[in-house]
Amino acid sequence: MSLPRYTWQPTSAEIAAAAGIAIDEVERFDHNTSPFPTPWAVDVVSAAASGLNEYPAASYATLREAAATVRGVDPAWVVPGAGVDELILLAARAFLAPGDRSVAAEPTYPLYRIATAQSGAVWAPVQSAPPGFAFPSAEMADASRTAAVTWLCIPANPVGNRPAAAEVAAVLAAAGGIVVLDAAYAEFAADDWGEVVARQPNVLALHTLSKAYGIGGARVGYAVGHPDLIAAIDGVRPPGSLASLSVQVAIAALADPQRMQHTVAELSARRAGLASRLGALGLRVLPSEANFLLCEVGPNAHLVEDKLMAEGLVVRKFATAGPLADYLRFTIRNDRAHDRLIDALERSL
Repeated sequence: MSLPRYTWQPTSAEIAAAAGIAIDEVERFDHNTSPFPTPWAVDVVSAAASGLNEYPAASYATLREAAATVRGVDPAWVVPGAGVDELILLAARAFLAPGDRSVAAEPTYPLYRIATAQSGAVWAPVQSAPPGFAFPSAEMADASRTAAVTWLCIPANPVGNRPAAAEVAAVLAAAGGIVVLDAAYAEFAADDWGEVVARQPNVLALHTLSKAYGIGGARVGYAVGHPDLIAAIDGVRPPGSLASLSVQVAIAALADPQRMQHTVAELSARRAGLASRLGALGLRVLPSEANFLLCEVGPNAHLVEDKLMAEGLVVRKFATAGPLADYLRFTIRNDRAHDRLIDALERSL
């Protein structure tokens, strides 16, 4: 049986070779990662490197404690994972059985559908309407009543918008199963789901250090939820999916909230500037509370993406048969990268 798979763009080295440019001229507008390098991590990695002959402690107690301190909960309410991606797969394994229903508001992060299929469950999404893709709160509340798992991505990926608090509350109140709240971009929207998780034992909030904390290469995330949910995730979690070096870098990142806050503030300001420039080109720029912008480019969106790729500018395109066929998504980078993007778009549109 063939299951759906997550597909990636080519590597930066492959793109550079195809474009005939140096690898440092490739700009990744497709991964929603931070543009800020991590020289602060060098000493952390160096100090931990002498112990690589041993496996990491499978409990990851120190990482749980660091994440719990940030979220203001007991470590028993936290479970780590190799990024939110692993936690999504683990949540599906823990809470979905063959034939169960899994729901989300589409367009959304494709791994929810993939994780559902891998569990033998039924993917039953609710469609958001173009061109704005507003959150279909009434339809989602209704669908969640009989779903074993309801996936909520807040702020939404790939759209970037955030449902109103009352809309989220309506879905949470209606949900008959587990609600997996993907909070990968929570810091950009100033969201803290601690009270919701404490109040509702069926809500599992997923957090990552790849976005606002800027260590996507370390592949570290964690889930916060009632200890019964945490125990269920621990029951299907591999014993050592996080490398020792990643754990130490993650603990150091969590210990420096000011660096994260600076990243969020800087990228939010850059997002506003890029949105203005993209709008001046005649593109429909959707409102975003994340570190990316989704834009309606038009029927030639894939042709534009090809032209950008040829210059080493890698942007996110979408399936030609789907509702986002005419859209491209751009990660917020730095001024130089934005200048290159705008120049290339002016020539490509």
